[in-house]
Amino acid sequence: MGYYLRLWWHWARLSLGRESLFRGNAWLRLIGHALWLGTAWAFFAALYLHVPAIAGWRPAEVWLLIAVNELAQLLYSMFVGQGVLWIPDLIWQGELDSILLKPAAPLFTLSVGRMRLYNAPSLALPLALGGYALHTLGLQPSWGQWFWFGLLLALGVAARYALTLTVVSLAFWVTRVYAMPALLAELFRLAGYPEGIFRGAMRALFTWGVPVLVVANFPTTALLGRAGWQPGAEAALAVGFWCVVALALWRAGLRRYTAVGG
Repeated sequence: MGYYLRLWWHWARLSLGRESLFRGNAWLRLIGHALWLGTAWAFFAALYLHVPAIAGWRPAEVWLLIAVNELAQLLYSMFVGQGVLWIPDLIWQGELDSILLKPAAPLFTLSVGRMRLYNAPSLALPLALGGYALHTLGLQPSWGQWFWFGLLLALGVAARYALTLTVVSLAFWVTRVYAMPALLAELFRLAGYPEGIFRGAMRALFTWGVPVLVVANFPTTALLGRAGWQPGAEAALAVGFWCVVALALWRAGLRRYTAVGG
């Protein structure tokens, strides 16, 4: 365990060192994330000019949801998102064996070795919006709610990672899978919509098929004091299911891998 912690810290320092050389990049990304949050806020603000609530969600509750969704997206992209998207290129170029020969677990190296911490300053945006939303709602979540929120947020990030790993592992069998991770990224943007608009088969699809609701809606309900055992159970089952599928497909692909690129 200590070995992996040292590796993680080493890659984190390398990432921070790289980004310190290009400080302008952090500002550009901060502006980009601010524009995205502003666009999401304007979209829902326009809707609330015509209705008092959306699927039972008041305006400040949706601001909190948008903030949690952006926080989840940033954490995913910073720590594992870039690495897992690297896998198809390594398979296509026949260079995955350079990772397989290293002493660390291949998935750990692939996922964490390409951390991109340039989004760290952008974390201030969802944190500020979330704090404003909680203040507007007059909520002061308890320590238990914050713990439940953190657990559900981690499960949401893990769900997206597992599903993305499943998709990129198809590169062992097909030549190009670039469009599929991009499509997943767009689908996960739906995590910023209130769960009440997804009903019946659509709710099941976006809980189990593409676990969009797990990413932001479930953690947000914890802060709003609405989360019972059901969101946690659904999140854990969805993450467990996709982790099993992802690891099975990954291991099957490794057995097929021949290190012949192009």
